[in-house]
Amino acid sequence: MLAEYLTSLAAWRRARYDDDLRDRRNLVAADAIEALRAHILVLPADDPRLVALQRTMMPSGYLNPGQQTALEISRLRFFSPETELDPFLTHLVDIAEADFQEQGRFGGLQVPGDEPWRNRPAPDRSWEDVDDDEDDWRPS
Repeated sequence: MLAEYLTSLAAWRRARYDDDLRDRRNLVAADAIEALRAHILVLPADDPRLVALQRTMMPSGYLNPGQQTALEISRLRFFSPETELDPFLTHLVDIAEADFQEQGRFGGLQVPGDEPWRNRPAPDRSWEDVDDDEDDWRPS
């Protein structure tokens, strides 16, 4: 799923070059996103970063990158052409973790029983660990 997302995002970034400004950085970023896709595809499936990205970007089984995660991927090498892929992927995990924690927490902690996102697992837990009656599902 992530590979398909990156392909689509690279195509979008490439299309941005056709805007009236014809900013070549869009082409640099598109190439970088495609390179990131290729980089991810050669990593072992159990690479801890890929596991973390799957846990945070696909908690319900479908791809849902957070706002900052999507922004950072879309701007890969746009402002800093020298950005290397492996360190970027490591940094992306931190961003995805932060996005995951922020989803649905717009009003801070809610009163018990009034938190619609309550049953979503924390990043270090799986859906199997979530019990509807459990009050301590958040990591300490």
